[in-house]
Amino acid sequence: MCVLLVLEFNLSMKKLLFYILITGLSLKFNAQNLDSLEKVFLIEQNKFNKEMIASKLIFEVYKTTGDINKSLFYYNYVIKNSDINYVGKNPYVIALRNRGIIFYYTNEIDSALIYFNKSLAKAVEVKDSLSECKNLNNIASIYYHKGESKKALDFYLEGGRREKNFGFTEGENISLNNIGYIFSALKMHEKSRYYFRKGLNYAQKTKDYSSLIYSYDGLSTTYVNNKDSNHFYKFKAYDVALKINDINNAMHSSADIAQIYLEKHDYKKAYKYANESLIYSIKLKNSSVKSIIYMVLASIANIEKNNTLALSYCDSISKYLNNKNESFSSINLYKILSGIFESCNKPDSAIKYFKKASIISDSLYKTELTSIVAELQSKYDISRKETEILELNKTNKQKQMIIYVSIFVFGIVTLLTVNIFRISSKRKKLNLELQLTNTKVEKQKNKIEEHQKEILDSIHYAKRIQNTLLAHHDFLNDNIPNNFVYFNPKDIVSGDFYWATKHGSNFYLAVCDSTGHGVPGAFMSLLNIGFLSEAINEKNITETNLIFEYVRERLISSVSKEGQKDGFDGIIVRFNQSTKEITYTAAHNAPILISNNELIELQKDKMPVGIGERSENFTCHKLQVKQGDMLYLYTDGYADQFGGSKGKKFKYKSLNELLLSISNKTLSEQKQELETNFKNWKGDLEQVDDVLIIGLKL
Repeated sequence: MCVLLVLEFNLSMKKLLFYILITGLSLKFNAQNLDSLEKVFLIEQNKFNKEMIASKLIFEVYKTTGDINKSLFYYNYVIKNSDINYVGKNPYVIALRNRGIIFYYTNEIDSALIYFNKSLAKAVEVKDSLSECKNLNNIASIYYHKGESKKALDFYLEGGRREKNFGFTEGENISLNNIGYIFSALKMHEKSRYYFRKGLNYAQKTKDYSSLIYSYDGLSTTYVNNKDSNHFYKFKAYDVALKINDINNAMHSSADIAQIYLEKHDYKKAYKYANESLIYSIKLKNSSVKSIIYMVLASIANIEKNNTLALSYCDSISKYLNNKNESFSSINLYKILSGIFESCNKPDSAIKYFKKASIISDSLYKTELTSIVAELQSKYDISRKETEILELNKTNKQKQMIIYVSIFVFGIVTLLTVNIFRISSKRKKLNLELQLTNTKVEKQKNKIEEHQKEILDSIHYAKRIQNTLLAHHDFLNDNIPNNFVYFNPKDIVSGDFYWATKHGSNFYLAVCDSTGHGVPGAFMSLLNIGFLSEAINEKNITETNLIFEYVRERLISSVSKEGQKDGFDGIIVRFNQSTKEITYTAAHNAPILISNNELIELQKDKMPVGIGERSENFTCHKLQVKQGDMLYLYTDGYADQFGGSKGKKFKYKSLNELLLSISNKTLSEQKQELETNFKNWKGDLEQVDDVLIIGLKL
C-alpha cells in the first residue's frame, strides 16, 4: 500500500519542483565564485557597482550556502543605500525581486508575490526593462504554483512579448521553458516538447547551464508514459546541477531520483539519493522538500518492516504539518501517512489522516470511504477492547467497563452509519449529475470527432494534391536513371519537397525545405513549387542562380509584406542533356559529392530564398564529376533529429560520415540503410522535422 501511495505522490512533487523556474538567473556559480564576488564587494569603491554586486549576492549567497542571515545583510545594504529612482538597471528593483525569490523557495508564497509586484511596479517606473520581464515570469510562476495555469500562461506570454519588444535574449530561454511547463501541466505534451526543445537548443548554444537544467527537467515531464525517456532527462538535469554546484536544483533532482529508485524497488539507491536531497534541504532550510524526503524515507522504512524508524519520520512530518497552513499539505501526503500509520498499528492516526485527505481533496464521494473507514475502525475497536479487557481483569471492574466500551462502540458505529448514509445520498446525487454531464460530454465528443475527421480528410486530400506536384518517380527515372528518394514527413503533409521539370534540353531538380512543417509548411511548399515552375516554364529563366533570385522576389512581394521571413532553404541542379554540363545553386543547404571514396561538401550561399540577413545575388556553380560519382541533396531534418543514448542531435558530420560509408552500396540498399539508421537513432523520441534525402549516381 505504501509503495503505491509514494508513487502517486510523485505528481505533487513534480508540481513542487516547478519553483526552480522562479529564479530567471544564470546560475553558472560555485562556492569559489561566491567568495570572489564577496571580496569584490568589500573592496569596490564605486557606489552603484557596490550596490549591484550586493543585489546579486542576495540570491547567490542563499542559493550556494543557504545562509539567509547573510543574504538579508546584503538585502538591507541595498535597501538602505541605493537610489530607488535611478533610471535603468536599478539595484533596488533587483534586491526586491531576489528577496521575493527566497520567499518563494521557503514556500512563503504570499510574501513572494508581494515582493515581485513591488519590484515590477518600480521596474516599470524607472524603466528597468529586464527586471520588468523577469518579474512577469516570477508572478506567472506564483500562479502556476497556485494551480491557475491559464493565468500563469497569460503572464508568461506577456513577459515573452515584452522581451521581444525590448530586444532581449537573456530571458528568452526562461520564457520558452516556462511555457513548456504550462503545456506539460495541461497534458499537451507534444506542444510542451516543442518549447522545451527550443529551450534546450538555446541553452546549449549560449552555455546557459541553469536553463539547461530546466529544459531537461521539463522534457522529463512530457514523457509520463515512457519511463526510459522520463528517467533519462531527470538524470541529465541532476548531472548539470552537480556540475555547476547548484544545490537547489540538485536537491530537487536527487529527490526525484530517489522516487525513481523507490519505484524500481532499489531501496539502497533510493535511500542514498533521499539522504542527499535531505542534506541539501537542511542546508537551504527548505522545509517543504524536507517533508517530502521524510515521506520517501518513511516509505522505505515501512517496506523494510522498520516500524520504529517509519514512525519517527511520520512524527516529524506530522509536527511540520500541524505547524503550517492547511493549504501546503496535499491529499497524497495524508494518504501516505494514513497507510504508514495503519501498517505500524496506529489506527487513530491512520483514520485521522485518511479523513483529512478526503476532506481536503473534496473527493470524499469518489472513494470507497465506507469499507476503508469500517476496516480501520474495526481494527481500532478490537485493539481498544483487548486493552480495556486486560485492564478490567486487573481492576475487577470487568462488567462495568464492558458496558462503557459497548456504549462507546455503539456511539461510534451510530456516527459512522449516519455519515455513511449522508455520503451515500450525496454520492447518488453526484452520480446522477455525472450521468447528465457524461451525456453532454459524449455529444460534444462525437461532435469533436466528426470535426476532427473532416479536418483529417481535408489534410489527407491536401497530401494527395501535394504528392501530385512532387517529382514523380517515373519522371526522375527517365532523366536520371540511377537515383533514390528517402522522404519521411513529420506530419501528414510536408514543408520539405522535391520537384523536377524539363525545359528544352535542360532537366531541373530542386530539393527544398520550406518555412515550417505540417499544414503551414505544405502551403509554403505549394507556393514555392508554383514560383519555381513560373520562373522556368513561363519566364524561360535558365540559369539556376537567376531562378532562385526570381523566386525570392516573388516571395517577398507576395508573402513577406508585413515582415514575415517565409521562404525556403534548398538546392536546384540543372542537367544539360545536350552538353552534359551540370550546374547548381545552393541556398543554406550544401550538396555532397562523393568521388573516389572522398567526400566533398560543395559550396553554398549562406542565405535563404526569401527575406534573410543577407540579400546578395545567388551563385551558379559548375559541377565537375566522373562516371560513378554519388551526389546527395538533403534538407536539415535528418541531421537535426534528437536521439541516441544521450538524446542529442544526429548532426551533419555524422550524416556525411554515414553517406560516405554507404556510398558504394546499391541505391536501394543506401535508402534502406538511411531509413533503418534514422529509426534506430530516433527510438521513442518524437520526430522533430521533415526528412528528405535524394541520392544520384552520376
